[in-house]
Amino acid sequence: MMKRKEKLSVLSAAMLLSSALALSACASGDGQPMNAADASPSSSSDYSKAVTLSGVSPDGTESLFAALNDAYAADWKAKTGQDVSVKQTTGPSSVEKEAVKGGTLKADLAVLGVGTDIDELQAAGLVEEGWQQRYDYNSSPFYTTVAFAVRPGNPKGIKTWDDIAAPGIKLVAADPKSYSDARWTYTGAWAYAFDQAADEEAAKTFVKSIYANAGNPDADEAAAQARFLGGEGDVWLTTEARALALAAGEAQGKIEVVVPSVTLAVEPIVSVVDKNAAEAGTREAANGYADFLFTEPAQQIAAEHYYRPRFASIAEQFASRFPETTILTVDDNLSGWEDLNSSQFADGGLFDRLVGK
Repeated sequence: MMKRKEKLSVLSAAMLLSSALALSACASGDGQPMNAADASPSSSSDYSKAVTLSGVSPDGTESLFAALNDAYAADWKAKTGQDVSVKQTTGPSSVEKEAVKGGTLKADLAVLGVGTDIDELQAAGLVEEGWQQRYDYNSSPFYTTVAFAVRPGNPKGIKTWDDIAAPGIKLVAADPKSYSDARWTYTGAWAYAFDQAADEEAAKTFVKSIYANAGNPDADEAAAQARFLGGEGDVWLTTEARALALAAGEAQGKIEVVVPSVTLAVEPIVSVVDKNAAEAGTREAANGYADFLFTEPAQQIAAEHYYRPRFASIAEQFASRFPETTILTVDDNLSGWEDLNSSQFADGGLFDRLVGK
């Protein structure tokens, strides 16, 4: 069921990205990914009319997308003279996906938790085929990692996945069944287990020991965050971006962030919702926004908001913020989200059996 590929360290990944970007810049001439959507200003477009885009993005990205929206609006205005604003909705990816699919949320642009969320929009006729090949990095403009938030001074000495599996550790974690974005943190444990030894039974035992320390997982990440910041638990299983933002903000001095030496990349995915954008007459601007996410200014904003940038040129500027670590991916080190969703998170799947549901 599982597959493994050779691990890729951040340092070697940066070297590969530098080469790839250099080649891309030479080939495309403008620094954009070669397969980016064509959102160049059109002589037939009426840029005198203001346009409003509707965007969706996962929980915890409010400040990130507020900054990106403002930067994109300025960039688009400079290129076309057109005024553009973005109405942003954030929430659990599964909830947003269903709202877009059902038509209650007419999003022009979707940034969702995993690729299978957008696959469902494609199956519903809202997104055209080939969406994941429109951009480099499988249409994931930036990423974060699975990480641990611990108490000041790290009194339990938590550094690795093995540490949070140890008996007696009190773990705070969100439920990946009720809160789809927690699929990443749960799957991080699986990725680590298979990186150590590609043995499914050993992985089951390991993941079960971690979630035995969690008791009853929280309904969503907000509940897990509130419980941990309220003083419960030794460690909170979350994402690097969320924990770093809290450590620099409202939870300054109350938590520390530990990124294990081997961890999983958390990769939000972007796509224009083609049918909605076409019907609203916003497709050109929506494509322009998606293109913008793969530019240096957007990568800079992502890094400032604690997301790891894809561009080596920006990553180098933030090297002190993001510790070097071995980063695994769902596609390279596990079997991909389609298989994981059915084997792990379906009713009666491995998650239910391991946590005793």
